Amino acid sequence: MKFEDVAKAFSLERKPRSTVEMSGDVPAALISEYRQSALTQLAQEMELPGFRKGKVPHDLALKKLGEMGVLEEAVELFMRDFYPELVELKKLDVVGRPDIRITKMAPGNPVSLVITVATYPEVTLPKNWKALSEKMPLEAAPEATDEEVNQTVESLRQSRAKPSDIVGADGKPLPPALPELNDEFAKSLGAFENFDALRAQIKKGIGEEKVRAAKDARRSKIIDALLEGVTVDIPDVFVESELEKMLSQMREDVGRFGMTFDDYLKRLGKSEADIRGEFKAQAQKRAKLQLTLNKLAQDEKVEVEPELVEAEIKHALEHFPDANPELLGIHIQTVLRNEKVLRMLEGSSEPLTPSSHDHAH
Repeated sequence: MKFEDVAKAFSLERKPRSTVEMSGDVPAALISEYRQSALTQLAQEMELPGFRKGKVPHDLALKKLGEMGVLEEAVELFMRDFYPELVELKKLDVVGRPDIRITKMAPGNPVSLVITVATYPEVTLPKNWKALSEKMPLEAAPEATDEEVNQTVESLRQSRAKPSDIVGADGKPLPPALPELNDEFAKSLGAFENFDALRAQIKKGIGEEKVRAAKDARRSKIIDALLEGVTVDIPDVFVESELEKMLSQMREDVGRFGMTFDDYLKRLGKSEADIRGEFKAQAQKRAKLQLTLNKLAQDEKVEVEPELVEAEIKHALEHFPDANPELLGIHIQTVLRNEKVLRMLEGSSEPLTPSSHDHAH
């Protein structure tokens, strides 16, 4: 019997979170074709007294494992060949690894299997998504105040404080000596002609940050409004993937402070499971957003210029030379495409440049 005939006989049931469950029987004759390969493989991995690894005779291996042990391995080898054909015949866009359960198995009898796997979900966009940007105009960012400029100047001044060598009457060193706020101080911080030029640059920087904050706030509102109207049954594998990214980022951030993640958790009085629980809603939102951006990119045929991707890969490899170029390329392609879609949602015609997507989601 061909794989195709067996695959056709498998039933398919759609489950929540875009998963499917396929169940059916595999004739004993098909499984038996894999029995010898299974026994050979198991014997090679086995260690028995008096035999080097890989040199255990098949009859002794069978005695040690039992017929059911060999049969289980034969089913696994069969599935490696059968599963891709089953997925193709059922026309499934699967995501992640399948969960394969043997529900009935006995030598010489058909093997009953239940296969559960996530599929890429269908994303339904709200009809009004193109009009979202019109309903949310960009709010004018307030100008930097003198007080904010003064605070920044004072922070810079404090960072340039010199510890005092003079001891007071109480035997303790006097407070650090702060530099005078004058032209010399400005010049010590960079290419500033005078103190007024320093203040002007600080004011400009604070103003630019406020403009960025206003743009980010508008983007967040547009995203929230978009996601509210999106219908999608998110598979667990997508949420888990986002959780792993968030935890990985958290580990990196903690490591930068010279602390292990376990010590950080102890200090918080929490377990990793607690953190996962706290992050789950955010991970679900991130997964929903990514699926939505993918759908918009597909529908609107949004593509990123290959030369821009290449430039970003080259730039990233200079900072992370050990990174996998292929995986890095996929990540960069996704980030750039996401940014393009988000700008489309915002009604922006601003082109992407190598340095213009720092705030991409």
